[in-house]
Amino acid sequence: MSLRRVALVFVVTTSCRSQSVDARSRFVEDGVQKSATAAWSAERIEIDTTGVTTGGGLGLASTDTDRVVATARMLAVANTYDKESADKVITSATDGFLVATTAGVTTVHCGHGVADKSATAEESGCDALDVAVPRGAADKRLTIIARSGTGKVGVSLASAALAGLDVHASNGSIDASLSTTQGAILSIVSDTADVVTLRLPLDFATDALVLMAPAVDTSAFPDVQAGKGRGQAGVGAKSITVQAGRVVLVAQP
Repeated sequence: MSLRRVALVFVVTTSCRSQSVDARSRFVEDGVQKSATAAWSAERIEIDTTGVTTGGGLGLASTDTDRVVATARMLAVANTYDKESADKVITSATDGFLVATTAGVTTVHCGHGVADKSATAEESGCDALDVAVPRGAADKRLTIIARSGTGKVGVSLASAALAGLDVHASNGSIDASLSTTQGAILSIVSDTADVVTLRLPLDFATDALVLMAPAVDTSAFPDVQAGKGRGQAGVGAKSITVQAGRVVLVAQP
């Protein structure tokens, strides 16, 4: 495994001499990819990543792929001159990183590694995780459940045929671009009350729009009334629910 190291070395000055202090560094392995062994066949997709830093997070997008594919930036933090421990922790986190289909569910999971000497478990894992899913179709729609730990969440599903979406960010903001497929149940929650930016089609329709936040900006859609539907009943999503510290609705271009 070839790791990139970003090191910081601090110098502490005492009364008559200077001495180097062993600083901690980020050790990074980019482009670690796992994919389902078979093409997606309408299985429910469940994503669970713990995250590591606020600069990382989860990206979820619908693409032309025929299966679920996850690409990670693996990270370990250790003493600057303890690359060996960082290697071991990243290896253990990579071993636990998986995309697998069992009993009608495709699971994407990335947790922390196993601590080794100066490399801690909680500072290791998929710092950034990008998950590509198929677009789906009218007769083969997507149901996705995503749980993200530390870091921002970006969702690009404007071209997806959605049956259901349930996204929870444990520690970070969410920026989501969604389709409002007929009958879809869409839920987005920021557990730490960060901002949720929700990008919807200009003509979106939903039977119910629930925005639970102290601050809500719906200026992009002047006719929207929280708690009520929009458009003709039964044409668009069954429900859209957002819970956050602040919700901003944005019209898709």
